[in-house]
This record gives sequence, C-alpha cells and structure tokens, in this order.
Amino acid sequence: MQNPYEADRIHDIVREGLAQVLGSSVDEITADATLVSDLGAESLDLVEFRFEMETKLGVALPKSNVLDQLASALGGSEQLYDERGGISELAAEVLRRSAFGYSEEQVHAGMRPYEVAAAATSAHWAAFTHRIFDHLPEACTECAADKAQIAPSGKVQCAGCGAALEAAAGDEVMAEGVRAALAALGHAQPVG
Repeated sequence: MQNPYEADRIHDIVREGLAQVLGSSVDEITADATLVSDLGAESLDLVEFRFEMETKLGVALPKSNVLDQLASALGGSEQLYDERGGISELAAEVLRRSAFGYSEEQVHAGMRPYEVAAAATSAHWAAFTHRIFDHLPEACTECAADKAQIAPSGKVQCAGCGAALEAAAGDEVMAEGVRAALAALGHAQPVG
C-alpha cells in the first residue's frame, strides 16, 4: 500500500510531539534545531517523545540506532570506529544514506557516537517516521484492499474496510536501510 502521509504532515506531528514533551512552542522546533544542543532534550525526553509518537501514529520506532544496525550487518564494529573512537567514513556514509537523512555537514568521519546522536533534529525523526509508513502491507489482511488512509485518530487504516494497518517496525526499516546503503556502496556483508 502507498504511504498515505505527506512528509510535511509527519514533520508537523513530530514537531507537535516534541513541543509537548519539551514544554516549548512548536515554532521553536525548526527543521535544523538539534534536539539535544538547541532544544535541550535529555534522554528521558526522547524516550517520552518516542512513546508519544508510537501511541499517536501506531508505529514502532526503532529501539536501536543506525550504528548498532551497521555493526550487526558487518558482523562487528571493527570497521565503524577510528583509533580515537570516532566514526569511520563508512559509518558516516551509511548514516548519510539512512532514512534519517543526515547531511555531510551534520555527520562526518571522526565524530563520536554521542555527537551523532546530538546532531538529530525533528526533520531527521520526521524523515525516518515517514519512511516507516512506506512499509505498509501490500494488501489488507481483512479485505485484500490495497489502499491506505489516515483515520481520524491519526493512525493508518485500510481504505476498504477500516481495519488498522501495521507498518514494519522501525528496527526492521532501519536494518533494511543499512543493508541497502552497504549494497549501494559496494560493501560486502557477511553471510549468515
């Protein structure tokens, strides 16, 4: 099924959720404001934000991060970090190709993992959340319809019968993106 959400609408929902959790106005949460440095988000705020988004949209956001998924895809973290603990060029390139959509200015080789996490913005979370909705089932399991729509609750449902639709879990979407990035980079992945 086709994603029924426009990317801008998902970004609005993410901004509203962050504003609620952080006790700020939606206007303060611009696309380039980092959640940690600019908006003062702490780890518990991000856990609460994740819960709010999952509840509101009916999706499972990732429990892991891109670097964890990359280490899993490579069979270890040896290729992810330099001798000082910064991320490698391979890790930076996979992050830039991920559904989060980091730019070269936001993520580059040599950054520490906590700096990568601190570079996240509402736009990154919106891009990833939107990508999750690109992973709806091909057809409804109840009526076999192939169109999705947004219910008044904000969750996605079948346009044919109104049954709730479940998108792929965020960790699955992230793992698929990591594998696709590695393949696009011509990087061999371990078998098994």
